[in-house]
Amino acid sequence: MLHKNLLFLFLFLSGTLFAQNSPPPVAPIMDKTAQKYSVLSAFSLDFTLSINENEKKLNSFDGVVFVKKDKYYLTFEDQIMANDGVIMWNYQRSTNEASIFDAEEDEFSVFHPMKMLNNWDKEYSAKYIREEELSKNIVIIVDLTPKQKSSFYKIRLFINKTTSYIQQMMMYDLDGSTLTYTVTKFTPNAEFADTKFTFSKNDYPKVQVNDMR
Repeated sequence: MLHKNLLFLFLFLSGTLFAQNSPPPVAPIMDKTAQKYSVLSAFSLDFTLSINENEKKLNSFDGVVFVKKDKYYLTFEDQIMANDGVIMWNYQRSTNEASIFDAEEDEFSVFHPMKMLNNWDKEYSAKYIREEELSKNIVIIVDLTPKQKSSFYKIRLFINKTTSYIQQMMMYDLDGSTLTYTVTKFTPNAEFADTKFTFSKNDYPKVQVNDMR
């Protein structure tokens, strides 16, 4: 009888410890983050983008992205990306060239939180990693693995536990480099005209336009 009681106690304690150490479900975390962005009329993000290879920093620069539902306008270093939901423009200041693509072929959409969070469960496999402190905030770390072919084999999200907004994102490229995208300023419910998300050739004299559609 004593052995049975000890066995029961062992199984009970083991089950309790396992329950305490088991990670929380990741779907509610991702869904809550997606919902937080989806209810915003528009927003802007100031960010710093660092590029590392084998733990050595190769480059770092600041940028800003303006978002309005499926539209966005992104600028960093000498590039401008404007996506109105139908057409995507990629402008290079150094060469004064602009390339046009269909919006769905936009490789920069990873910088648009809603592009990544919409239907995240169909596009990625998500895994809860842990909680830790980042810039004096507690963040929830979630790893996303693309289900289809991608230049990134993993995207690591650092989600602010209090606000549910993405505070930092690390993208692991197949070539061995790592891109770290850190939000330095977030402005929710900002107001932008739809013209903000188009590229006007008149603003760039003698620009060479390459239609890649």
